[in-house]
Amino acid sequence: MPPPALSRPLRPHPLRAATALVTLSACLLWAPPARSQGPSLAVEDTMTTEVPEVLVRAPRVTLDEILDRVAKGEARRDSMLRDQSFTATLRIMRNTAGKGTPELLGESVHKVYKKKPGLIRTVTLRVYEKYPEKDGDGMAEADFSPGMGERIVNFALQPENRRNYKFAIEDRKLLGDHLIYTLRFEPRSALQVSEPSGRLWVDTREFVIVRQEIEFRQSPLPLFLKSIKHMVVERTRSGDFWVLSRMLVRMELTIPMPRIGKTFDFGIAFSDYTINTALPDSLFEITDRPTNASRARVRSGSR
Repeated sequence: MPPPALSRPLRPHPLRAATALVTLSACLLWAPPARSQGPSLAVEDTMTTEVPEVLVRAPRVTLDEILDRVAKGEARRDSMLRDQSFTATLRIMRNTAGKGTPELLGESVHKVYKKKPGLIRTVTLRVYEKYPEKDGDGMAEADFSPGMGERIVNFALQPENRRNYKFAIEDRKLLGDHLIYTLRFEPRSALQVSEPSGRLWVDTREFVIVRQEIEFRQSPLPLFLKSIKHMVVERTRSGDFWVLSRMLVRMELTIPMPRIGKTFDFGIAFSDYTINTALPDSLFEITDRPTNASRARVRSGSR
């Protein structure tokens, strides 16, 4: 009798074999390590502690101290400026309130040079007038002051004016590692209705004014201006100094004027500052007649 035929050996399926190998490898990788002979070190991750409360008392800077420091900071800034130059762009827009479409009436660009004591040169680079005047005097003409104290920002803190205003701390905000104070000021007398009031933003790192908003309860020129609705003056940093960067005024006329209307905005943007570069005195002496494309004005004074 012939021996029984041997059955065909079983061949594992390749996919099942691979799956089994992966499963076995995972079990080996995640298997807990064999327990070693010797002591074990327990790790505590729920440790708690208590710290007693400490009450810190520190005197807060008073309003008078802030005002004194701002006045000194502004004076220090002015004393360190010897000369400067910048580009000023003036614009006049009409139909800025109401249903009308805002429209540019005039724009002029000027290069301004200043040097102590009281020297200034203004070079007009470009002028645009939507409705040019026959006499050549544009509505966007500029007349800059020789002074570098920027009194339009700190007029309320000038020694001759400070006693005429009441001040109050309106807000404090932490910006980085220093405080920004918001100070409110208004005329001390209720009869001074045409004097400005507003807010000052003071950077306590150097105690200089970085922004100002001005309001008028009553127009200072009621025959011509019905109201000055809003006025903003801002500064930016140029090197080691805070300098003017933008001024914007929105005004409403008492009587509408031809080609202007009743409301308009007047703005000045300041840029391209150079400070304490030893401008030569010869820069403030005009030897050639300016051309029509570039008009220069030189004057001296202390304003």
